[in-house]
Amino acid sequence: MFCSDSRYYRRIASAIKRKYRSDVHHGGPVTFREFVHHIIDPRTRRPFDRHWQPFYQLCQPCRIRYDFIGHYETLTADSRYVLGRLGIRDDQFPQPGISYNSSGRVAEMFSQLTKSEIERLVEVYRLDFALFGYSTNISEYTCDIKRVLSCT
Repeated sequence: MFCSDSRYYRRIASAIKRKYRSDVHHGGPVTFREFVHHIIDPRTRRPFDRHWQPFYQLCQPCRIRYDFIGHYETLTADSRYVLGRLGIRDDQFPQPGISYNSSGRVAEMFSQLTKSEIERLVEVYRLDFALFGYSTNISEYTCDIKRVLSCT
């Protein structure tokens, strides 16, 4: 789960393994489920590391008047709009021909979680869901997970 070899991330990964693995000597990286347990555990120190901290705590939506909020699901159209607003007409982002569809991977990872774990994870990021226009109805996501996994 942690891609960095930095001492900081090794320390976090080590703490997560000690906290959520019955066999702490079992090797391998932190799993997605262990990481989610770390996030949803009320004993985990808050605020979180900035990489998984709720975005509303980082972007200060009440102090900054944003001109545009993009979504990963509409990355191509959103980037075209932003580049156009900046007067950049010759570049394309993302690069044509490169697939950025991660639905299958996300569905696979979330299928490892129980409904309760997903509900608790949504609760941690509830304000982000609202801020960016995503539903907090957990049944929508569990249906999406089943649909995507049945197609892969």
